[in-house]
Amino acid sequence: MSSTERTGGTFALLAGYIYKDKPLLAKALTLLVLATALDVAGPILAKIFIDDHLLKGDFAPAALTGLLLLYGVTQLGSAWLRYQQTLRFSEMALSAVLDIRRRVFGHVVRLPMSYFDHARTGQLVSRITNDTESIKDLYVQFLSNVLGNAILLIGMLIAMALLDLKLMIIALGLVPTVVLIIYLYQRFSGPAVAHSRALRSDINANISESIAGMAVIQATAGQQRYLERFDEVNQGYYGARMKTVRIGAALLRPAIDMLAVLVLVAIIALFGVQVVEGVAQVGVLYAFLSYMGRFTEPLAEITQRFNLYQQAMVAGDRVSTLLAQEEQHYQSEQAQVQRGAIALKDLRFGYSEDKPVLKGLNLAVPAGGFYAVVGHTGSGKSTLLSLLLNFYPSAPGQIQLDDQDLVQYGHDGLRQGVGLIPQEPFVLAASLYDNIDMGRGLGQAAVESAAKRAHLHHVITALPQGYQTELGEGGMRLSTGQRQQLIIARALAASPKILLLDEATANVDSETEQVVQAALNDLRGEVTLIVVAHRLSTIRHADQIVVLAHGEIIEQGDHASLMAEPEGHYKAMYELQLQALKVAEAEQEELAG
Repeated sequence: MSSTERTGGTFALLAGYIYKDKPLLAKALTLLVLATALDVAGPILAKIFIDDHLLKGDFAPAALTGLLLLYGVTQLGSAWLRYQQTLRFSEMALSAVLDIRRRVFGHVVRLPMSYFDHARTGQLVSRITNDTESIKDLYVQFLSNVLGNAILLIGMLIAMALLDLKLMIIALGLVPTVVLIIYLYQRFSGPAVAHSRALRSDINANISESIAGMAVIQATAGQQRYLERFDEVNQGYYGARMKTVRIGAALLRPAIDMLAVLVLVAIIALFGVQVVEGVAQVGVLYAFLSYMGRFTEPLAEITQRFNLYQQAMVAGDRVSTLLAQEEQHYQSEQAQVQRGAIALKDLRFGYSEDKPVLKGLNLAVPAGGFYAVVGHTGSGKSTLLSLLLNFYPSAPGQIQLDDQDLVQYGHDGLRQGVGLIPQEPFVLAASLYDNIDMGRGLGQAAVESAAKRAHLHHVITALPQGYQTELGEGGMRLSTGQRQQLIIARALAASPKILLLDEATANVDSETEQVVQAALNDLRGEVTLIVVAHRLSTIRHADQIVVLAHGEIIEQGDHASLMAEPEGHYKAMYELQLQALKVAEAEQEELAG
């Protein structure tokens, strides 16, 4: 992506904030202009003292006292005004970043699930934290600095022109040269800065992924492999950063300092000519030397800030790109799932056009029915649940809830009517109450009722702090089975009419499986249950068992009818699991004996 495209994306992002903060920006610029005027007045007052008093031997106390007081007022006033101006720019920056972070995070939580199929957690974290922080630097470190120094340069050039136009023209020659240096810096450093920012996100992603999977890494002796992979990315980041440093070292401060020395030599030479001609004033030379000593500093500051500018442009573009991702769309109508009946009509779906996952499913689930979906890995079971949740778009008319097309349901109506119990429990580092309520404001009675229906209430009340017990990260204070019961309670707390269970008993022991079965039996007839199960013993009592293979329904019926099929697919799966269970029990008895 070109520098122009990056600049356009970032300024498009910031334009609204700058427009909104126009009064604050105007106040900051006014303070800046006043501070510059007072700052520039200092050398002029010194020139007056040298030429009108020092060289003429005029040391009248009243005049000198007035000059001294005026000089002190200008310097103190300039310092105070610059302090106020810095506060205004910082307020603008922090306000913008506050809102941008809120926008970005709010946008991320509304993105479709298909986006997270390829997104990396560490990179998203980097967008929301590091990149938005770089945008703040654009306000505080770049915009404030460049505007301040640009106005200071203009003020000094005006003061120089009033003192000596020829000397001012020599000093003015620095400006186009610095513009050329800035152009060359942007051209050479832009790609390197963009590459370094991308690698920084990769570092965050590597760290996040490694910490999340630390148990697996250590269990498979993969520490060295992951360290080598991290070193590769880290070395790449080091190389990209060093490239930007070398470009900056060559084109920024050293180049400006060299040019400043040449301009200073030219000014002194011209002043020498004026001395010979008898038209020079010592006070003017002092003022020019004072201005030149401060003239090069703003130019150097401006060029050095372009390093931050490049980073902010890249960061702003990455944030803009994320915000440009299309959100999940729902209908505005707030239709509610009243009964929980489900109908699939020739349902077809694939994550890519050339690889269909579901191939024309037809199924009718009555309200309050208990339907189980089984099949080998890759048969389309979890995909079916994702489509029922509208995580991925299905064609109109292929999925209906209560005889109404799924796409016609609004976000709140669908989420209140359809609950999900995933295979991997997601537990907040918060209290048990907060984990069941999930910020929905359900109330203590609703939370306790849900816990009772999930057969978890007695476990919670036995804890010292009851429902206010803090679970810690990942819910480590609960067993695996209790975490699964907690997720069931969370889903039931919203009183859904349809409950989807995705391998809810895959990672629990037999005792917890029985608890889950009891919870399902209590809900039977009250809630429509769609249970994807690997353990077939969990769904023996389902009204209907649907067997999927390669995205198609190959068998359907209750447990008894499917077991009666001599060459049935379900029967083979069930007997295989039953045999494996008997072998495991025999081995345990042998070990116990």
